[in-house]
Amino acid sequence: MKDILKKIKEKSDLDFEEMQSAINNIMTGDVEDSAIEEFLLLLNAKGISEIEISAAASVMKEKSLKFDVGVSTHIDTCGTGGSGLHTFNCSTASSFVAAASGALVTKHGNKAVSSKSGSADFLTAAGANIAHDREKLLKVFEDTGFVFLFAPLHHASMKYVMPARQKIRKKTIFNLLGPHTNPCGAKKQIIGVYDHSLLNTFSKVSNNLKMEHVLIVHGDDGLDEITITGNSQISELKNGTISSYEISPEKFGLKSRPLKEIVADSPEQSLSLVKEAFSGRDSAVQDMIALNAGASIYLAGIEDSIASGVDRAIKLMNNGQALEKLDAYVRASNS
Repeated sequence: MKDILKKIKEKSDLDFEEMQSAINNIMTGDVEDSAIEEFLLLLNAKGISEIEISAAASVMKEKSLKFDVGVSTHIDTCGTGGSGLHTFNCSTASSFVAAASGALVTKHGNKAVSSKSGSADFLTAAGANIAHDREKLLKVFEDTGFVFLFAPLHHASMKYVMPARQKIRKKTIFNLLGPHTNPCGAKKQIIGVYDHSLLNTFSKVSNNLKMEHVLIVHGDDGLDEITITGNSQISELKNGTISSYEISPEKFGLKSRPLKEIVADSPEQSLSLVKEAFSGRDSAVQDMIALNAGASIYLAGIEDSIASGVDRAIKLMNNGQALEKLDAYVRASNS
């Protein structure tokens, strides 16, 4: 690691093989905590490149506990988190709406880190059992078209970096890897990012990792979601081509709403807001779910545009099918 640390200290990017070697050594327990801490801090100071993220993600994917669901058309909605704005669990809620549309969803996620409610916290509040064996996970997926992949159960090698991350208590490269390491190998994904600068970088990383269709999204308010408060920026990777554009709620017949209307102080409050939206209540929460679910429905190929996906998402909430899908998942996870 000495040569690696020296190169980063000189503000030089690591090439793909150097980064793979460094992360592999770290994630096999061959590097002391102090050196891992120095490595992460030096990377932060230098700035993390697209190649470094791609190489690190490739190692993390290789070391993850793989889970084959038997199909290749499934989607994920795992983002970076890290906005610090404490909104309701939009990506998780939108996953169920997408599943209700017929999309197959392998939702990768964790407990809260920077928010009041992570996807694992939300699902636990809903009564789901998220700690299944693999046979049970496959049965849940076959029965409902949705499965939750609790990150700690699939990335055991992350234990080697936890002491350094806990000591640093700042975002590091490992905050950027989760969205690129779906244990089921999803090739289609909507990835929310907490920083505008990550939009194009993440599209390039997704292309390096042979993803098929990815929407990298960031709200101008700082949210790692398509926001309801105003404009959102999107970088879209589709079949090797990257395009960038801006969308707003008004483009889909919705109106912008204030941030305070989508804030949740706990998993229980987040669940309550989502269930109200799933029961047909017109609200900022329902509109924001529709925007993000619409993008997921488009990714899954159920609709040919985000706009038609948004329309379908609203119908699925208003007719009760989204709530039925959430309830079906909770039942299946406990059966």
